[in-house]
Amino acid sequence: MSFFDWLRIALLSGAWGGSFFFVEIMLGSMPPITAVFGRLAVGLFGLSCLLKLLGHDFGQIFTQWRFFAFIGFINNALPFTLINFGQTQISGSLASIINATTPIVTAIMAHWLTIDERLTINKVMGIALGFSGILVLFGPTVWASDIALLGMSAGLIATICYAYGSVISKRLRHNPPLLNATGQVFFATLWVLPVFVFFDKPWSLPMPDAEGLVAMLAIGFLSTTLGMFIYFQVLKTAGASNVVLVTFLVPITATGLGFIFLEERLAPNDLVAFFLITLGLVVIDGRFISNTWKI
Repeated sequence: MSFFDWLRIALLSGAWGGSFFFVEIMLGSMPPITAVFGRLAVGLFGLSCLLKLLGHDFGQIFTQWRFFAFIGFINNALPFTLINFGQTQISGSLASIINATTPIVTAIMAHWLTIDERLTINKVMGIALGFSGILVLFGPTVWASDIALLGMSAGLIATICYAYGSVISKRLRHNPPLLNATGQVFFATLWVLPVFVFFDKPWSLPMPDAEGLVAMLAIGFLSTTLGMFIYFQVLKTAGASNVVLVTFLVPITATGLGFIFLEERLAPNDLVAFFLITLGLVVIDGRFISNTWKI
């Protein structure tokens, strides 16, 4: 990869890792559903402007509305809601570690739902390591706190949504990638809107503080709009196999931000779990092992 590809990967890990930090800030001054709707609405505005700027036809979103509506629900509306709810019970640092298991869950789903991404020995070994990390992560919580367990479980269910969404999204490969991003965020916003109005009653909510509003703009424009744009640039210039590198870096970014600004601390078992999950991702990726054997 070129220097600029590495730079894009670093920026993308910052944008996506920062989302857990921004959620933490937003939840200090607004309910979880309001935070989800704010993220989607701001992100949709940014993506729509970018789509128009690059000359894509927004109307294609409506001609394929059924699939975009489904992907928007399973890949954005539901997992964003689960993660935000989860972060009312656990830290953003811990939520980012749980989210790092997404490629591991994806490998399992891709085996059953596709014909060109079957499980290999490397993937089976990586999945085993990843799930051992999950056991280490969840084990102490099972006995210590039902509330924390609920938050962690919400985060884990979100990874299943992401995994299924990424596999199903392959059916949209004929579309411009930015159109797919805008389409799913558009319908995700529509999914969340009635829930936001019915449950949070925005007219009765107090005005969020300045930090919460800045975090909403940041997660919308940086984590959603800019993150999606950089993601597709990495796909174009470095290939899909290198995007997985972002997965290794996101928890580091999220944990670093939480440590510096929110004084979050990880327990020893959280660090062990992160190591096992990361090792599982390395094994699934396979490149490090292949290069080692070549030497």
